[in-house]
Amino acid sequence: MITNFLRLEQDLLKKSLLVLVSLMVVVFVWVSYQQTVLTNMYQITYFYQLLLPTLLMAGLCGALLAQSGVVVQTSLGNAFASPSTIGISAGALLGAMVINLVIDEPTIWQVWIAAFVFALVIAMLILLLSQVIGGGKLQLILIGMAMSLAVGALSSAIMIYAEQRMDGLFLWGSGNIGQSDDQLVFTILLPALLLLALPILCNRQLDMLSLGDDTANVVGLSVRRWRAILLFIAVLQASLVTAMVGVLGFVGLMAPHIARMLGFNKTRQQLICASLFGALLVVIAELFSRSLPVSGFRLPTGVLTVLLGIPFFLYLLSRKKGAMAMQESGFGLAALIKLPKSIALVLPACFLVVTAMIFWPDALGFQFNAWRMAVAVMAGMGLGMAGCALQALFRNPMASPDISGATSASVLFIIGALQIWPDASRVDLFFWALVGAAIVVCILFIVMRYQLRVSQLALLGIAISAWCGTIASMVLTFGAGAASVTVLWLTGTTYGADAQIGWLLLAVTLPCCFALLMLSRHLDLFTLGEDWGVRLGQPLMKLRLFIILLVVLLTAAAVAAVGAIAFVGLLSPHILRLLGQTRHWVLLLGSALVGAWLLLLADGLGRTLIAPFEIASGILVSIIGGLYFICLILLGYRRK
Repeated sequence: MITNFLRLEQDLLKKSLLVLVSLMVVVFVWVSYQQTVLTNMYQITYFYQLLLPTLLMAGLCGALLAQSGVVVQTSLGNAFASPSTIGISAGALLGAMVINLVIDEPTIWQVWIAAFVFALVIAMLILLLSQVIGGGKLQLILIGMAMSLAVGALSSAIMIYAEQRMDGLFLWGSGNIGQSDDQLVFTILLPALLLLALPILCNRQLDMLSLGDDTANVVGLSVRRWRAILLFIAVLQASLVTAMVGVLGFVGLMAPHIARMLGFNKTRQQLICASLFGALLVVIAELFSRSLPVSGFRLPTGVLTVLLGIPFFLYLLSRKKGAMAMQESGFGLAALIKLPKSIALVLPACFLVVTAMIFWPDALGFQFNAWRMAVAVMAGMGLGMAGCALQALFRNPMASPDISGATSASVLFIIGALQIWPDASRVDLFFWALVGAAIVVCILFIVMRYQLRVSQLALLGIAISAWCGTIASMVLTFGAGAASVTVLWLTGTTYGADAQIGWLLLAVTLPCCFALLMLSRHLDLFTLGEDWGVRLGQPLMKLRLFIILLVVLLTAAAVAAVGAIAFVGLLSPHILRLLGQTRHWVLLLGSALVGAWLLLLADGLGRTLIAPFEIASGILVSIIGGLYFICLILLGYRRK
């Protein structure tokens, strides 16, 4: 036994040395190369005062994110959790933008404090909501994505309405490690080292939490207290990185898994190995970003980390252990009140009529505003039905059209079209949105042939959305001439709606909605689980593909008409379920009415609150969605 233990320790030591040597070799080779081309004082100054501090900053950021990922995954017992997937990075970015909006040229400490506060609040909301919905591992990731969308919409709103104050923050938000001097590095060096030491000092508590809550309680660990302390440390680490360089996605997910793949099972070993690999990943990404300029610009380091992390995420998803770690769970959303089906359908219709009367246009702008209202109603109907169908298909109340990846793909193709043809019409954008959605359908059709579970399918949609979002950020960064107009349109608005786009939206939305209604009985069976469908002889593969095709068409049409609007497809089915409805023909019709009401209400408020200026509908819907989540948490605790 002692011999086996010594061999194990020797193997771990060899692996640790291998990781350290790899990191040193990469940096040494690069430094040696730079030394050979230093021929004058200017280049020497550049090397020692800019390049080396930047590499040191990259190493510190990678190590902090890696340790934050280890702490989050161990504390929550969720292998897919990371600062990027549970809203920490998105909240920290919002906090950094808010402090830059309030204070002129804030210090790094002020930015860090604001980033930490916002990240902590968002992360706590996500964790609480996941417990109210059902507490599953998949729910946590999907809720993290949904809240990240809401927070991202608020960040976009700040960049749009304070464009001059936020100048340069768009590129920084994509993860830009390039430093102007070495002052920032030495300012944060001591706090960064202290934060790297804290999780290592708490390795015993992390080891106990890795055994499960019941075992940890048996051995005398205060699970709630230590989980809160450890998550507090993880948020401190991730928010410091965001305050310094912006968002570096997927580093906190990749590095801990690499450490486990190498056989490091103890938490202290994982923390040390993950720190080294996290530093190595970010340093390599930074070196590549300097070596591979695109159109005269260098890629942000955060873009490269995401592009590197997506294939790794898909690899984890394809593994057998990864599939087992994300078991599906049924709906965990309990009804608050029971209403008859007729009343549940009449109420949204009444709200729709009242909203239309309140924001009914005046005589001068009747034709223009009437088409805006019609487009808002049809887009809301399509998104509401699409969200209801996806929640039944994935058997998860946090699913939405964004989960399939169709929204992100449509947005990406529209951004590309606007960069090439700035004067493209809505019809052209509609075509490109359908092309992006069709590509997603092809990808889903290919992976469905491998009999993926619906949880894996949902996480695949998250990966597609993250990849498309990263490419979209990169395109906007390099296309600065049309960036502000494109970002404004991408927040979601009915401005510019006319008869042409209205008739096109009508031609796509009505047939797809009717087809989904015809499949309502099949959706009822999907919520019972795949085993029931197999026993009843249902062609699950064909049905699933056809439903996703209808959802993609509805989503692409809505994106091309009103832009990227989140939460309509998520909130509409929720409201019907809170009213006690379970049959899908009621849920589909009610979701269509609620979705139309939400988008019409947001459009009317956006046009009247600060008239003659206008607030984008997508921003108001995101605010409504965030408030709804908070109310859902409060109602859940009151129910308990």
